[in-house]
Amino acid sequence: MNRDPALISNNTTHYQGVVERFSFEAASLKSNIANEDAERHIVVYLPPSYAESPKREYPIVYMLHGMDSHPESWFDQTATNLGIRHIMNNLGERGDIEDMIVVAVDGRSSIKGAWYLNSPISGNFFDYLTQDMINETENRYRVKKGKRGICGHSMGGFGALYATMLHPELYQACAALSPGGMIMREHRYQQHAEFFKNQVEAFTKGEECEWFFYAYLAILRAIAPDRSNPPSYIIRDMDAAMRALEQFHLSAIAKKRAPFINKQGKYTAIGARDINAQDELPIYAEIGSDEGEAAGEPILENFQKMIATFEELEIPITHHVFEGGHIDKVGEQIDRGIRFIDASFKQ
Repeated sequence: MNRDPALISNNTTHYQGVVERFSFEAASLKSNIANEDAERHIVVYLPPSYAESPKREYPIVYMLHGMDSHPESWFDQTATNLGIRHIMNNLGERGDIEDMIVVAVDGRSSIKGAWYLNSPISGNFFDYLTQDMINETENRYRVKKGKRGICGHSMGGFGALYATMLHPELYQACAALSPGGMIMREHRYQQHAEFFKNQVEAFTKGEECEWFFYAYLAILRAIAPDRSNPPSYIIRDMDAAMRALEQFHLSAIAKKRAPFINKQGKYTAIGARDINAQDELPIYAEIGSDEGEAAGEPILENFQKMIATFEELEIPITHHVFEGGHIDKVGEQIDRGIRFIDASFKQ
């Protein structure tokens, strides 16, 4: 398969963006029971024109990383991913997209990722994403009103969709790349209660757990927490915990939020209403054909059923299945996500 020209490294390009880093203490994460660090470390890509045009304002895209990852990973170069800096430079030089700011959000936690959810245990990572990050970043950089996008991969793909559905007024475009396969639709977790019980016991003893257990633990700390039950901090009744998992997924959230998506004016800044912006909220989601299984069911099938739910609810969503797995085409996925968001900004 031919690689997209935007993904081909060109070290001689004259279009060279700048990568900056800053840290700040997120108010929404302070003093949490799990002792998750409130200090967040952010990586920012700025197009070359940012320094050259001090009065110009720019579209902005917030990038949400996946589990067991970090903000810097978006910029790492691998055999299948040249990293955001190279992708943005190549897209910009070719004139395929408008110059924009890209911000890599820090969603790390001590259990491999916070899933961008509010939790009385781990801290309010959703508020950090939708309030602290926006306020801190957009006070630092010149951001164009009405051009704020959100994009994520895996755990971050879930986070991007979740944030967009709960706060459609904040974002003008969303791209969910391979969103968490086990959280797209309902699964019968009751049949796995004994497995989860054993994993919690292992975690309590400080023993090694299955990698994917940490994802469920982070989610359960948000939807079935128990402050009196360290170190897992989830409810002791495992059947009840499984029922909570069965009810918490993107399809169920879509059903609750459908009346609010695309039914109101956009808020281009927190608390600032723009009554003239009434356009549909563009949402894009994609999945690989070789994703494997989650909760004993094919992830591709989970994705297709989630998309069917969105369409039944008349939530406009553009979707795509590409040939590949979960992490082997991330560079191409970033390219498609950024192009979709840019095209949405131009509508």
